[in-house]
Amino acid sequence: MSDLYEREVSGDFAALCGGGADSDGNMESRITLAEPHGGGYALGDSKPEGAGRELRMSAEEITAFARGWNGSRPVVRSGAR
Repeated sequence: MSDLYEREVSGDFAALCGGGADSDGNMESRITLAEPHGGGYALGDSKPEGAGRELRMSAEEITAFARGWNGSRPVVRSGAR
């Protein structure tokens, strides 16, 4: 697989989750995702200080991360306190 950081991203970064709201009610922190040409994923941060500092992973790497993350987090039930 060629270097993921050399690949051009196809399309815009999509916001995958909301984050904290600023004092004006604007969502200010979001994890974003885009697909580089030729495969893989680019994770970004929509905050201004995150611009241009994306993390890129192959499909296998992001899948392993997601499985590991999901397995390490406690189950949250709706209405639980």
